[in-house]
Amino acid sequence: MSEHFQIVVSAENNSYLSWQCKLFYYSCVTRMNHQPIIIVHDWGHGWHPDFYGLAKAGCAIYPAPSYRVNKSGYDYAPRNTAGSLIHAAEICAGKSEFIVLCDPDMIFANTLEFAEDLSGDFCSYMDYDKDFITEPKNKLGIERELSDAEKETLRCGVPYVIPVKHAPEIGRTWLEAIDLFTSRNWGDIMYAFGLAVTKLGLKVNLSHLVDHNYWPDEKLNAPMIHYCHGDERWNKRHYCTDQEVQSVWNPPDGAQGTILGELFTVIREAREFYRDSYFPA
Repeated sequence: MSEHFQIVVSAENNSYLSWQCKLFYYSCVTRMNHQPIIIVHDWGHGWHPDFYGLAKAGCAIYPAPSYRVNKSGYDYAPRNTAGSLIHAAEICAGKSEFIVLCDPDMIFANTLEFAEDLSGDFCSYMDYDKDFITEPKNKLGIERELSDAEKETLRCGVPYVIPVKHAPEIGRTWLEAIDLFTSRNWGDIMYAFGLAVTKLGLKVNLSHLVDHNYWPDEKLNAPMIHYCHGDERWNKRHYCTDQEVQSVWNPPDGAQGTILGELFTVIREAREFYRDSYFPA
């Protein structure tokens, strides 16, 4: 991967996200030969031990305040993603040209090259014609109607590739846009990103880099996996507490070559990686 890019993960200081960061880190250094940055938003207490273990393994970890709660008192965890972008812009200034902003629940399955432009990965389920988009769009000052072409290119999510020079203003406008949504939906974060870049007059390109575990038995075709879904066989939400996380490193069997099978392969590899005394679990 080009040295112009810096991969950044936005996380919170808890068991649920710390094991995901460990898995992400392992896949990034082994598949991409790249050292990611993990920005950990604090929750008022010391770091979870997993983050100390990641730091000992060589991962660059930066603390940041929590952005979860807005001025009105609404608690929305994805606000931290926009907050991470603001902090990443400061960290990467003068060092990288592009930030690749990822969620913790992603892994690299193969090496890939990112395009050198503002982009997000295509999300088929997004629809800017939904009613709940209109009010925040207008309140953000976008009074015109979006063209069909614009609405198509804005159907995107992580990984976002963001020029460092635009990252601070995108981060701030993204937070502003998030707070205008009253739908209180987990997907508001993605629609808010689209509105933010539109407000700033920036063009987004679509990438197709990610397979999702919504179709776990499908053949793996993309170089990244986003395991944001789950079923009765395996679901990331089954591993939230320190006690539950102990079993995440012993996944069941999965068919080789499938999305779920590759995810399980990387988990088992990471288990051995962190067993090494130099990479403590």
